[in-house]
Amino acid sequence: MNRFLAYPCIAALLVFLAVLPSWGQRGGAQGGSRPSGSAGGAAPNVPNQPTGPGPSQPQSQAPLYVNGRVLLADTGQAAPEPVSVQLDCGVSVLQVIQTDLKGYFQFTLGAGPQGNANLGAASETPIGMAGGGMNFPGSQGRIGGFGDLTGCEIRAVVDGYLPATHILSGPPELTTMDAGTIRLTRIAGVQGSAISVTSLLVPSNARKEFEKGDKDAHDNKLKPAAEHLEKAVAEYDNYAAAWNTLGGVYASSHDTEKARQAFIKAIAVDPKYLPPYMNLATLQLRNQEYEDCVATAGKALDLDPAIPLANYLQAAGNFKLNRLDDAEKSAKEVEKGPHENLPQIYPLLAQIFLLKHDYPNAAGQMRTYLKQWPRGPYAAEMKKSLDQIETSGASAESH
Repeated sequence: MNRFLAYPCIAALLVFLAVLPSWGQRGGAQGGSRPSGSAGGAAPNVPNQPTGPGPSQPQSQAPLYVNGRVLLADTGQAAPEPVSVQLDCGVSVLQVIQTDLKGYFQFTLGAGPQGNANLGAASETPIGMAGGGMNFPGSQGRIGGFGDLTGCEIRAVVDGYLPATHILSGPPELTTMDAGTIRLTRIAGVQGSAISVTSLLVPSNARKEFEKGDKDAHDNKLKPAAEHLEKAVAEYDNYAAAWNTLGGVYASSHDTEKARQAFIKAIAVDPKYLPPYMNLATLQLRNQEYEDCVATAGKALDLDPAIPLANYLQAAGNFKLNRLDDAEKSAKEVEKGPHENLPQIYPLLAQIFLLKHDYPNAAGQMRTYLKQWPRGPYAAEMKKSLDQIETSGASAESH
């Protein structure tokens, strides 16, 4: 039995986190759910790539809008920062967008960047998101076209808060569906939050500059975004969300040291604010500062042990330090919770098991990835490795 199969270098891909939300763990986002230079999703320099219409897909159709609002249960008010909201149909997340600062959100299907999305396609091709939002695999759900979202789920996901959901029912009124009001409730005993307490105290001028900078960051206008955000923190030095967003803009502009200092400042002014911990740990991982990455992610987990992205970052850092048992433990924590936006957890676990010569479990991780993301960024490497394992007979061996 050949123990030295030529597996593709999955690990090298993982280091660069090709599909990991980069600088945008933003307030109100979990795991990373929005492509903004601020926080909560893919970096501003990662463009959405909508797919072209398929042969069975209409070239044009009336757009469908899904509207709603997210409020905090304890205050009855909107969160002082944008909140991540996702649309789930079947087994996949279709779209992730953000609320505005009044708590309102709107999914747009069949128009603009996401006009080519096919909600019924069992596809891994990224779908362009309305109003921003990370690209996720296409739905493997049961609906066709945009006419019926019955049974689909609107889900507000915010670290430090219980997931809040609303199940869509009935046909749309013309081209609009109303999801009503979704209320977020704090998790008892969890100290950390993706919403900073400092955002409740922001002067109006600083808030206006933050809104402008956040919008520019989302539109990949990095220079004006930095200017507005710098004005925001000059007006209010304790503005953790603005420091975090500014760090994301600096990181996207490849100004690593400024990004680092901005994330550190955000943590300093609000030590229970979770997004800058994840952003700093991501920066450290990309800079091969693996011990620091593990430590920073660990601080986030001390505040909220159920953050998928923080567990993933610890797993990746420990993997690079060759601490395979610790890496496996953290990676399995990711698997326990929602991890639709972290598909690379399966290639990471596969690589860990390969290095442990645990070929049956490695093959199992590869099969899971290929089943759920058959056209994902690691699919070719997964299939090649799986074929090699199966040809060698290693997958049938006991651990």
